[in-house]
Amino acid sequence: MEQKKEEAVAREFYVTCRMDKWFVDEGNESHGPYLSRRDAVADAIEAAEQLAKPKQAINVLLKIQGSSAELLWSSKNSLASMRADLPKQAGSGPLANSP
Repeated sequence: MEQKKEEAVAREFYVTCRMDKWFVDEGNESHGPYLSRRDAVADAIEAAEQLAKPKQAINVLLKIQGSSAELLWSSKNSLASMRADLPKQAGSGPLANSP
C-alpha cells in the first residue's frame, strides 16, 4: 500500500538589496526599505519566529543579485534547538523548584 505524505511547502522570506536599499520579500509582498542589511535580516527573522509552526518550515534567505540564495535562519533548526533545550523530565530544570 502506497502511503502519501503531503509535505508542506516552506514559507520563505528573502532579504534583498535593490538600488542600495534593503527589503524583505515574501511572495508578492515587499517590506522596507530598511536602513541596513542587519535591520532587514533582524525583522525577517522576527517575523518568521512569530509565524513558525511545528509542521511548516519558515526560512529566511539572503538573495543578492548574481548569487545563489543563502539560508540565514530556519524555523526547523530553531524549533529543533528549542526542543533540545527542554528539560528531559518533569520536575527538572531551573524552574522546577520555583514557588
